Amino acid sequence: MLRTGFFACAFVALLPFIAEAQEPLQPEQMTVEPIPAGTPKLFVADLAIEHIVDGRVRVYDANSMKLLGMVGTGFLGQVYIPPKQDVFYISTSYIEKITRGKRSDWLEIYDSNTLQFKGDIPIATTRAQALNYRPLLQGSSDDRWIFVQNATPATSISVVDLKAQKQTAELPNAGCYGIYPTTGNGLRFATMCGDGTFGTYTLKEDGSAAERKASEPIFDGDADALFIHGERDGNNRIFMSFPGNIYVVDLEGDTAKLVEKIEMTKGVEGDWRPGGYQTHAFHPKSGVLFVLMHKGGAEGSHKNPAEEIWAYDLRNKKLLSRSPTTTATCVTVGQGDEPAVYVIDAIGVKVMRYTSDATKGYALTAAGEQKAGNAPGQVESQ
Repeated sequence: MLRTGFFACAFVALLPFIAEAQEPLQPEQMTVEPIPAGTPKLFVADLAIEHIVDGRVRVYDANSMKLLGMVGTGFLGQVYIPPKQDVFYISTSYIEKITRGKRSDWLEIYDSNTLQFKGDIPIATTRAQALNYRPLLQGSSDDRWIFVQNATPATSISVVDLKAQKQTAELPNAGCYGIYPTTGNGLRFATMCGDGTFGTYTLKEDGSAAERKASEPIFDGDADALFIHGERDGNNRIFMSFPGNIYVVDLEGDTAKLVEKIEMTKGVEGDWRPGGYQTHAFHPKSGVLFVLMHKGGAEGSHKNPAEEIWAYDLRNKKLLSRSPTTTATCVTVGQGDEPAVYVIDAIGVKVMRYTSDATKGYALTAAGEQKAGNAPGQVESQ
């Protein structure tokens, strides 16, 4: 007891010295570390099906596949990644009481290098609340306008003036879906229609209205329907049909025109067909089209995940290579000299990176992967 009492007294005697020596607790300073300049970025949109009011877009280093950051996309937000800018855009909805109450819709603007919010513009509450598809949110070639696909289920397209920071029009789009801006005219874009035609809109200078002209039939909506995803090749767009035909369409004029139709799967055994959501990706420097393909394709299999990725030489109409993959539903390609290919594995819930070898017909080799949230459905490079 005496020994215990002695140590207790000694500790009490030291307390003033301990308190005097202790440094005051400093509050933590929150900072944002910018993404290093020149870093190639990969964006993966996740609609977060298990908590769908709280979607995300994850940003990765496209070379190392390191996660760089994450931005919220609200309820079924669509993502537009301009090819050569330091911004990206999200169109989304917010519900006042999370699952009920007043709805408001916005076009949000974010800095690509810091991922910080830069501002938002109110838009019509008719925005298509849908799975992520690139053609549902697109920007004009001159970076002046943003076009938003609507569906209530009646379809229309909202026109947003980035200069004036406001929506200027909502254009009727009956029977059609998807937005494909032209290359040479910032006031013009096309849309795909269920009757096999494309409609071309040309805006007034102030964006308040547009004239629409229909093309001649370009595809058969019953026998050879097109996937909504379209890849740019100069002034043309490249589309895939459910049975595996390539359609190259010139969208630059007052009306769209078919440039050529290519039977990519002709002569290949096994009933191979394209499948998924973001079904193909084009690398203009090499002229190679990378396509997600599954075996035993038939009516209704157009959403099946891929077993192989085909590299097809679009200039010479030749199948170059077939590389194995796992349950891939979305694909994009980096634009370096030796294209890197990125796919979303919907079952594994991850994004995978492949390198290609031009000497082997652009055959692919796995080169890294990362988890990609809960329900990834779009992948884009910048």
